[in-house]
Amino acid sequence: MPLFTEKSLVEDYFVQKLQERGWKYIPADDLERESLEEPLLTPTLIRALNRLNADISIGNEEIKQALNELKLKGRGSEDAKRILYYYKSGIPIKFEKGRIVKYVRLFDYENIQNNEFTISRQVIHQSGDKQIRNDIILYINGIPIANIECKNPASLTENWYNAYTQIKDYERRIPELYKYVQIGIAAETTAKYFPIVPWQQREEIKIHEWREKPKDSIDSTIEMLTPKTLLNIIKSYLFFRIEYGSATKVVTRYMQYRAAEQITNRIVNHIQGKTP
Repeated sequence: MPLFTEKSLVEDYFVQKLQERGWKYIPADDLERESLEEPLLTPTLIRALNRLNADISIGNEEIKQALNELKLKGRGSEDAKRILYYYKSGIPIKFEKGRIVKYVRLFDYENIQNNEFTISRQVIHQSGDKQIRNDIILYINGIPIANIECKNPASLTENWYNAYTQIKDYERRIPELYKYVQIGIAAETTAKYFPIVPWQQREEIKIHEWREKPKDSIDSTIEMLTPKTLLNIIKSYLFFRIEYGSATKVVTRYMQYRAAEQITNRIVNHIQGKTP
């Protein structure tokens, strides 16, 4: 068995470092999945729905409606736009009691620790006779949010772009998974990130590299994937836009994220009287 492999050089490192930053590792065989065809960790998601929406008296019927709203969405750009809206604002559900519409939250953006952050590796997904094995999947409250695909830095024939094209191929083969996943990471010695936009060709996607001085590309990307930062990106720095007449998904670059966060913090501190 070769000493230098994709797993030992890149995949292991991502899993180890992300665990140190708050992600809980669960082996693929132990994930709470109903089947290889179901991308959601449904029991995990149900627990989160109960926990995050206790203040609005959510019941079994409302949870069922919320799950159906997610699972029955299609895979085109309009449904992808709707799913991202649900991530940001919650799912509008008419509650049995009172017959009024309330927004059922999928994530808690205020209390980060109220969410369940799961990392798994070598996760098999299946659709009919098609099957893929993802190197790393990041789940928040049972929803697959990010996919990391790794390539061997010791190889002379592979690099991060091979991992990128692999994710684009996976989007086509298992579209049910990628209607939920928002961010793809392609990693070798360099790590690149990009929005998941299955309806666009690979040459149309804008690809970025996160920077955190003095860290290298891999460690910088790990900082981007910390629970707090990743949730913040989903909430405020990932959105749909029409470009040249077509819908696309735009994710922040590191300098835009940093500048916007500094401006926001300065304003909040001023309002709270913490600055001169």
